[in-house]
Amino acid sequence: MAGPRTLGLLVWMTAALTAGAANAQSLQRNEVLGTWTLTMTPAEGGDASITIQTDTGRLETPLIVSPRGPSGITCTADGEAADCQLRRGQLVVTLTMDDARMAFTLASRTPSGFSGTARLRLPLLPFGSVHLGTVSMTRR
Repeated sequence: MAGPRTLGLLVWMTAALTAGAANAQSLQRNEVLGTWTLTMTPAEGGDASITIQTDTGRLETPLIVSPRGPSGITCTADGEAADCQLRRGQLVVTLTMDDARMAFTLASRTPSGFSGTARLRLPLLPFGSVHLGTVSMTRR
C-alpha cells in the first residue's frame, strides 16, 4: 500500500506530465487572438557582424491578432499589416522591411503567453535565413 509521501509524488509527477503535454500541443486560433507585445531577445555570441537596430530603438512590437473568416487570422504589428498564419500548430508572424523579412515562429506556451525564435530572411542569402534570437509574445 502506498503511503502519503509516495502518493504525493505520484500526483506531482502526473501533474507535471500533464502540464508538459499541454505545452506541447498545437497552438489554437482562439488562444492567439488578442492584443500582444512581441519582444525579441538577440542571440548571444553568434555572428558578430549582425547588429539589431530598430527605428524606435526598442525590440518590442505591439501586435494585434484578429479573426479573419471562420478559421483564419490577420495581424497588425506596430500599426502596419503583417503576414501571420497558424502553420503546423505554430504561429508565424512575418514583418517585411524593404527586401528583408523578420519571421517570428512561436511554438511554446509560457505562463504569460508564447515563445519561439526570430529569424531574418534575405532574398539573396544562399542558406535561407539567419537566426537572430528568441521572441516572446505577452498580452498587453
